[in-house]
Amino acid sequence: MRSAPDFCAIVIPLIGENALTNCLDRLPLSALECIVVLREAMGDKRDWQQRYPSVNFLDASYEPVPLRRQRGVAVAASDVVAFLEDTSWPDPDWCAAVRSTFADLDTVAAGGAVRITATLPSRCQALGWSEYGAFSPHNLLPRVPGSNTDGPIITSRVPGNNMAFRRTELIEALRGEPDGLVEGSVCARMLKTGRRVVLQPRMLVTYSACNRRIAALGTRVHHGRIYAGMQFQGQSQLSRFLHVVKAVLLPIVLSARTMLEMSDSGRLKARLPVLFWVMLMQSAWAIGETIGALAGPGKSLNEWR
Repeated sequence: MRSAPDFCAIVIPLIGENALTNCLDRLPLSALECIVVLREAMGDKRDWQQRYPSVNFLDASYEPVPLRRQRGVAVAASDVVAFLEDTSWPDPDWCAAVRSTFADLDTVAAGGAVRITATLPSRCQALGWSEYGAFSPHNLLPRVPGSNTDGPIITSRVPGNNMAFRRTELIEALRGEPDGLVEGSVCARMLKTGRRVVLQPRMLVTYSACNRRIAALGTRVHHGRIYAGMQFQGQSQLSRFLHVVKAVLLPIVLSARTMLEMSDSGRLKARLPVLFWVMLMQSAWAIGETIGALAGPGKSLNEWR
């Protein structure tokens, strides 16, 4: 162990406006490097800069999320880069948790816990649980009685709205990623080289904001297509066909998994509309996976904004 390294918080706005303000206001901006990579229709960069003078605002108007993440990494000066989306607001202990996690030199990537706000509209709650249910705080508790309740957990995946990387290793991994920083692909590349990826329960954010574009079923289809398209790059036609056959059951399997995660977190008694939207969200993802397995990611990456 060594002293905690400096880190840069890179915020990727999906909504902008009040969501971005609420996210930034929860960061100790005077005590860390912070970069915000704006996209189109998120206001004048100069207006944001005037409001938050210590933050470095970058303009990447028409770039998708993975390339905006990569743009932030290129500009950052800190040893560690941590990523937030403005839909997800960090808890007070988030910065300390990032620093303590990367004080361990063996750790090159980390994800945190994601709490889903119960006051969001039903469709947005369903999206949050579909995307991040596996990372809810209760689901990250150790299953062994008496074990550490807030120590890091070895993992193979991290949530895209709450993750951090050692910058030098991330830049190395991104050399083989022409589409930018897609967390699943980058973590897989790091794991193949024997690197350590963990989940840190104390690195907690709250999924607190959503809008019609983010919660659209079409957006969910695009994300499913990106996932499967990347998973099956270079795979045989037989492998792709077998996955399509299995995809018939995906809506049931994914919906059941999400509801189990909600149950473990004490949230299965959610309103029926939330459960209904969970099934729709997971069905849309399954459609995307089917398309991605057959035809690759296509232009779906450009829709990830």
